[in-house]
Amino acid sequence: MPTLPSQSGAPVLWRATEPDRTTVARLSGELGCDPLVARMLARRGLEDLAAARDFLEPSVDDLLDPFGLADMERAAARVSAAVADRQPVLVYGDADVDGLAGTALLSHFLRFLGAEPTVYVPNRAYEGYSFTDTGVDEILARGAKVVISVDNGVSSVDAIARLQAAGVDVIVTDHHLPPDVLPPAHAVVNPRRVDCGYPFKGLAGVGVAFKLACAVASRLGEGKRRSPEMSRFLGEAMGWVALGTVSDMMPLRGENRILVKRGLRAIPLSSHAGLRALCEVAGVDERDFGAEDIAFRIAPRLNAATRLGRHDISLELVTADDPARAQSLAQQLDTLNRQRQAQDRAMFEGLEPVLAAGDPDDLVVLRDDGWNTGLLGLVASRIVQQVGRPAVLVSGLQGDPAKGSMRSVDGFNAHEALAACSEHIVQHGGHAKAAGFMVELSRFDALAGALRERWAEHRRRGWKPPPIDYEGELPLASLTLKLMDDLGRLAPFGEQNPAPVLGARHVTVLEARRMGGDGRHLTLQLGQGPEQRRAVSFGSGDLADRLRPGQLVDVLFVPKVNRFRGRASVELELVDLR
Repeated sequence: MPTLPSQSGAPVLWRATEPDRTTVARLSGELGCDPLVARMLARRGLEDLAAARDFLEPSVDDLLDPFGLADMERAAARVSAAVADRQPVLVYGDADVDGLAGTALLSHFLRFLGAEPTVYVPNRAYEGYSFTDTGVDEILARGAKVVISVDNGVSSVDAIARLQAAGVDVIVTDHHLPPDVLPPAHAVVNPRRVDCGYPFKGLAGVGVAFKLACAVASRLGEGKRRSPEMSRFLGEAMGWVALGTVSDMMPLRGENRILVKRGLRAIPLSSHAGLRALCEVAGVDERDFGAEDIAFRIAPRLNAATRLGRHDISLELVTADDPARAQSLAQQLDTLNRQRQAQDRAMFEGLEPVLAAGDPDDLVVLRDDGWNTGLLGLVASRIVQQVGRPAVLVSGLQGDPAKGSMRSVDGFNAHEALAACSEHIVQHGGHAKAAGFMVELSRFDALAGALRERWAEHRRRGWKPPPIDYEGELPLASLTLKLMDDLGRLAPFGEQNPAPVLGARHVTVLEARRMGGDGRHLTLQLGQGPEQRRAVSFGSGDLADRLRPGQLVDVLFVPKVNRFRGRASVELELVDLR
């Protein structure tokens, strides 16, 4: 969300969405929902009654046939044969939350079927990503006959050729954009293959792994109705799908909406020791568990270990069966997350004088060979939020070539910008808002200059900070628990289904003060006539010194339900203020 206010100095336009009023009235009447909910449905393009009803009431009965994915028949047959013949199977995962969730799902599934799989996840800090030389050597040393990749592998042409030549059947399950030439694996299951007719392309890596599990379950059942035990397992496995899908910021539309909505119910009630321990240490409330709990409580703890070079702790936790061991691992992750928070805060605070002294219109490009490479993306994101411009951070801590991370703003594609500067970098990957790359230290200055020039040209073509879209204005008195129940029908919120942003004008500041141990956050008491509401803004504590009681403000906010000591109230999470 935009900061309060943007330090770029550029004014940000507020833009109210205006869907067709007739459509809104029709949807409200036919669905029996609040007009505000109907307005939000229309804004999301759900003007057809059936589509709107499916969105509000997603059903697992509408999940797509897994055999619609290219190569799924071959993949399911090979896994089924390996299980039946008790051949050694290895699950080859990735260290991000999506990869860890998929690794957990498949390893638990194979154990459920009676197999004894092993797992391997390369350490990104030292090995790199996907099928590394070390990883291939490990696969061969363990004597695996079948390897199932999760959230990686679609670009590992040479490594997979080596494995196949050694008699190892590799089944790739991935969701990243495939190269022109697919790896010579036994099967490559990826909805983004150009020859794949699967209608939904937005599955996370764990979503593709789940589809493989469903296909194997169907094949082992010889097409008959699944056993109640299998149905329960797959229902609970959607918790892993929700964890990875939300963490990887995949679109929460279509099939993902069904999987995540069902999976969110499964996570706090999970029988998996690792998930239970994570929920306990994160202090989640199973009554209100939602996508935000994944994004801000569960995923950061798993990611912290990876960022600090200890992904082995996260991997052991998500595959753990012993509750006592899982609890110990979860506590270790909680400690690592606190360390990560302190480190990235210190790194960002050390950069604040540099940012203040820099050109307010320039793209931010900085290098320090002492920075922890696992924190580059996090701190770059904080810089973008603070200054409203793209940020690129590079560290040669682990040698030459150095690692870099880029975070960008709407309208300036990070992946395309790096591709345009490809002569200066060793490799890169990512998407519009976030990308990673490697650059030889001798080429850093040339890369920095090329990126700055590309950003300057973008600004010369008329780039301006994108407007903040909001769904409409409401008086504070309308923010009731009943309205929050109605808005909750639109959840889970995330990519392509953002949480509703609402507006309120001519609101009086009754109190403004800093919040949090370091005073970095802001809490307000706002009034409008007899109505009062609490409002919070994270990272905006400085505004407490500028807002005075009696001052009139307009606010944009996301309404939230705060439960404290058994009492529920509606409060505002500020998006912008003027």
